[in-house]
Amino acid sequence: MSSARLSNIDGLRAVAALSVFVQHFIGDASRADGATSGVLYPFLMTSENTLDLGRFGVALFFLISGFVIPFSIGGDMPLKRFAVSRFFRLYPAFWVAIILLSLIYWSTGAPVSVATELANLTMAPQLFGQGWMSGIYWTLFIELVFYVMAAALFVTRYLYNPVAVAIVAVGLVTSTALPVLIRVYLGIGLPVSYIGLHLSFLFSGLLLRLAFVEKKKYAGACAAYLIVYQMLAVFAVSDFSLMRNDGFVLVGTMPIVIGYLLAIAVFVSAIKFNGPQSAILAWLGRVSYSIYLFHWIVNVTIYRLLPLHGDAGDLLTMFVCAAATVGFSYLIFRFVEKPSIAAGRYVVGKLQSLRRPVAAPEAI
Repeated sequence: MSSARLSNIDGLRAVAALSVFVQHFIGDASRADGATSGVLYPFLMTSENTLDLGRFGVALFFLISGFVIPFSIGGDMPLKRFAVSRFFRLYPAFWVAIILLSLIYWSTGAPVSVATELANLTMAPQLFGQGWMSGIYWTLFIELVFYVMAAALFVTRYLYNPVAVAIVAVGLVTSTALPVLIRVYLGIGLPVSYIGLHLSFLFSGLLLRLAFVEKKKYAGACAAYLIVYQMLAVFAVSDFSLMRNDGFVLVGTMPIVIGYLLAIAVFVSAIKFNGPQSAILAWLGRVSYSIYLFHWIVNVTIYRLLPLHGDAGDLLTMFVCAAATVGFSYLIFRFVEKPSIAAGRYVVGKLQSLRRPVAAPEAI
């Protein structure tokens, strides 16, 4: 991909990360002590009831991953290279975040158990019967599952087949919607998980790449069909989610649907018109993973000095949090992420060198 297009993708990452930051700040401010009597409270509630910026940002992240990640599988030893590069790209910075979270919990007198900490270090704590130390990180497990599925599709030679990708994605959406409908209309208590629906947005990103960049036949139609099916599924499960208060739908259906549709519209526009082209957004996009990992950690630390009250002073707190988050994220990027990425490349190089046949010595 050209450097201009990579800059474009970095700009989208920045938009996604900042959207998640703003949504979490809005949630924190609206739930602060005394917030209901603050001058900002009506605006905060209007925002939450109109557009879920957090879901917009998450969906945009998923679309970007689906657009980019599957095409990093290739070359010599494609699966080993992919696994090593993803490990060194994601885990070291994440481990720093877990350590800082542990310190925050310890400082509040509510330390988490060793079992919870160890399970969180895997980025898949639910597989070990443990909860997330921060609910923000749930998207990371979705990414891991997508990597495994992308690798499996690569091995079977279906990764770049639009029809096969669409069939998988439709099955994932159905795995979320069908158990809900059976519970609601037939009263059969099947387990419900929203993982499949979330995963389908990464496959939407892949289909949009196949349609707009790779120019694959049927890819555009498959992407359009999948998006319609996703929105129908959201409507099908929203009332159930609200009734069960399981966190998929927080305040209503429309903020979620608008967030998803806006993410898709922004993403498609960015691909089609090669935007946004902004040096600032591109720079923020390069540190967006750390912004995502550390913004809540930075925010709650600042809240101790500048507590939220739902009044105009919270705007100053938001700007302080944003500046501190960006600054801290750059430090993590500079001293953790970049060295980790370099280490991953070194390991890949070593693995490749071990595979190269040693030339036989010439006869004298």
